[in-house]
Amino acid sequence: MNKSTLKPAIILVADRTLSANYKILFEGMFGTMQTTQVPELAMRTLVAPPMPYDKSTGRAWAAPLGLRRVETALLNECALGPDDVVCTTPEGLGSLLGPWVKLVMVSSSDPLGIGMSNTTTANFWDGELYTKFWTNRMMMQLRTAKEKSGNNFKIIAGGAGAWQWVHLKEDAIAQGIDIIFEGYFEKSGPKLVTNLLNNSPLPQPPWHITGDYCPVTQIKPNYNPSMLGTVELTRGCGKGCNFCIMANQKMEHFPVDTILTDIQTNLTAGINTVVSTSEDFFRYGGQGSKPDFNKLCHLLTEIRKFDELSFIQIDHGNVSSIYQFSESELKEIRRLLSWREKIDYLWVNMGIESANGHLVQANSPGKIAPFDPDNWEQIVMETVDRMIAAGFFPIISLILGLPGETPEDVKMTLEMVKQLEKKRAVIFPIFYEPIEPDKILTNHRFSISRMTLDHLELYTRCYEINFKRVPPMFWDNQRAAGVSWFKRALTRSLGKTEVHSWRKAFKRIKKQKSG
Repeated sequence: MNKSTLKPAIILVADRTLSANYKILFEGMFGTMQTTQVPELAMRTLVAPPMPYDKSTGRAWAAPLGLRRVETALLNECALGPDDVVCTTPEGLGSLLGPWVKLVMVSSSDPLGIGMSNTTTANFWDGELYTKFWTNRMMMQLRTAKEKSGNNFKIIAGGAGAWQWVHLKEDAIAQGIDIIFEGYFEKSGPKLVTNLLNNSPLPQPPWHITGDYCPVTQIKPNYNPSMLGTVELTRGCGKGCNFCIMANQKMEHFPVDTILTDIQTNLTAGINTVVSTSEDFFRYGGQGSKPDFNKLCHLLTEIRKFDELSFIQIDHGNVSSIYQFSESELKEIRRLLSWREKIDYLWVNMGIESANGHLVQANSPGKIAPFDPDNWEQIVMETVDRMIAAGFFPIISLILGLPGETPEDVKMTLEMVKQLEKKRAVIFPIFYEPIEPDKILTNHRFSISRMTLDHLELYTRCYEINFKRVPPMFWDNQRAAGVSWFKRALTRSLGKTEVHSWRKAFKRIKKQKSG
């Protein structure tokens, strides 16, 4: 491997599932849920193709948004020049390692393979989740490099999956991690790095640090482009869900100027799509549980001034937020989300969790607010109808095994799914995974062993809907992003293989449960 011409003090790198050249957000979601049942060659070339990087410098063309925030904070707050900090990919990592490296900062969304969405796949499929498999491989490479003479760098692990290392410290120690940094980096991260560069002594590893609160108004725009053209609209949520690390962080809204500057940085690098990240897109600019139609429309109107953009993708929308918009307001928002490329499947992920509003409220105290949980099913159905009428494509998520769930709740949710089946939407059931330290890897987790036949019927019914409707959505989004017809056809072919695997697993489990 050729060595980089740079000798950085700090290297930033994310696990391989986050260091891929995805063209649409759903490709990234699809990539992180795969197991080693999918051949690695197919993963590396088709599902998660490698992110390009400069062979002479090791710099990644684009990087996950979280790493870009860290990179920007380091360059702004520490006495470091651009050549002292390099954001790379796992493929480029080896060319940068040497005695000059002081810190390697690693990010992963699911390093130990216990994230709620991904473990659902792992329950049905053979093999190990690629998020865990590839993270282990990268950490082994780093451990090996540390053992060589002259390589005394420290490893700081963070990202959305940092909570897993915090709660399973033996795994963190085995992976050679010195510091686990949980939370946002901008406030206390640069101080930590400055101390480490000045050779301050460390406590016994893994040392756990939680990032201090930093107002979004103090966060500077990124210097370099983010993967998928991702930009932050908000931080936090505050809905109190017991299965989400954002549950108790109050939602804050990024200034419009910061968002626009980040989009321009991505466009300058040749990334002409936008992925807007927020725990609730429809609450941008609002106060508490109340959305603000005018502020959201103002942001979208400003974004529309970028003629180079081809299309925008949004991720999460809370049902109770969307329900507060009229159908005409939703149609106007949909119009403002239309750019040069026509997109027929502008999807929004809406967490419904269960048909029982009281069960939802017990596990997500603020999710239904300001409405009555007795009306939850009605609110859900009306919101789905409004979204479809406005031109959106709802991706609905359910959670199986929520604490307090009863057999009647499962039957209620199954009946609701039968009604949703008639609508233009898809439904993804997810297995409940706790994030509390005393409940991880215990019987508080939901798994196939706890599944009833009603659970299985609910799950199977949802996926039969998805088998029909996800492929055209995937095709439509890839087309809008400029993915070639050939790759779209290959992706669809792989999808058919996975449908076969799912159905085979359903039959096997039904036989086990019935026997």
